[in-house]
Amino acid sequence: MNLEVKPALWRRIIREPLTHFLVVGAILFLSVTALKESRRPVVQLDSGELEQLVSYWQLQMQRPPTRAEVKAIIAERVDEELLAREALRLGMDKNDMIIRRRLAEKMAFASEDTTSLPKPTDAELKTLYNRTKDQYAVPTQVAFRQVVFSGDRAGSPTRARVALAAAAGHEPGSGDPFVLPLVYGGVGMDDLLRDYGPEFARALEVNPVGAWFGPVQSPYGWHLIRIESRKPRSVPSFDQVRDQVNDAYAAEARKHANADFLAGLRKRYRVVVAGVDN
Repeated sequence: MNLEVKPALWRRIIREPLTHFLVVGAILFLSVTALKESRRPVVQLDSGELEQLVSYWQLQMQRPPTRAEVKAIIAERVDEELLAREALRLGMDKNDMIIRRRLAEKMAFASEDTTSLPKPTDAELKTLYNRTKDQYAVPTQVAFRQVVFSGDRAGSPTRARVALAAAAGHEPGSGDPFVLPLVYGGVGMDDLLRDYGPEFARALEVNPVGAWFGPVQSPYGWHLIRIESRKPRSVPSFDQVRDQVNDAYAAEARKHANADFLAGLRKRYRVVVAGVDN
């Protein structure tokens, strides 16, 4: 008896409009859900990026991360990406000077890529070297000893002259305490000009080697000086600075690439500035 009733009951249920409505609704719901899922933006971390994140963490912490720490690294990176994408979706990048500047810097860096440029020939590098060789020049180098008489003490110029005369060609005593070195093993004129001023630097260029002379004035006081050695200004050969010239060539290439890229952009865009004729 039950075997005959159940099939009949099921047939009635299947024929009911409500059943049809529920089935169609379920199919529509599943379809819409699947469609929404397929349209969700994907945040994907590939193996290369994950290795980079872990390596950076290890470099900072000086040890490999644990399994839990790797999970935290991944979660932090995903959160960062989600927040960044949502900020872009909401237009938070608009009218933000800092973001605009960073994007401009990244674009400029990308436009300066010289990997596609041909490798410079020796002739091209030598042409650049001949045009810019002065920037590789090594200034005059001097090694010297000094005795200093402080400008804060009265009569220091006289004390310096008396000490030099009394020394009769030998080292003239100890002078006053001084914050800078009393003995230089080799220093460029540019450094001396910066630290002591033009009169001091000039004295070390023109006075003879091996004899005490002075007093020479500087912002610190009066100096008695003995030059131990002096190497004149020199320009290294191309072979000596080849790597530096190659770097300079690459820098020029990046500069020209960026200028060409910007020139192309200016042709693609119309620039309108309020109150300025364009």
